[in-house]
Amino acid sequence: MIVGRPSIIPELKAKLEAWLDARMAQWEAQPASHRAPTLPMTDDGKVNVRAVTLALGLRISQEQHFYKHPELTKAVNAVAEAQGLKPIGSRAGSEAEDKAMTARINRIRGDRNDLARTLAEREALIERQRREIEALREQLGLLEETGMLLRTRNVI
Repeated sequence: MIVGRPSIIPELKAKLEAWLDARMAQWEAQPASHRAPTLPMTDDGKVNVRAVTLALGLRISQEQHFYKHPELTKAVNAVAEAQGLKPIGSRAGSEAEDKAMTARINRIRGDRNDLARTLAEREALIERQRREIEALREQLGLLEETGMLLRTRNVI
């Protein structure tokens, strides 16, 4: 009988909740008019999940759990929202960036389709020219074998 390893999530959740409680206590201890987030954050105001992972004494590879397990994500996001930070998984200015990226992808797809069509046309032309060259070589060989003269200029 094969027994899998026990889930690390309950242990992480216990560590995380204690750590988040401490961050909220620090937050609430600040004067209301001058409060600064006590959760680690990125330059664009999102929760810095890697810094949270390291602050909990976890390996960087365990950062994935904050994205994959909703119970961890929700706990961090609740504190982030209270402190005015963007939650885990948010993307800054995503709507405008998404539209711009979609437009760029569509333009590149169109360019790719045009290039593929042009390439196919060129390949067909090259193949047609190869066949014509081969046919002309055969005719030239036949002319040389028979000694037949070939008129190449108009006679006056």
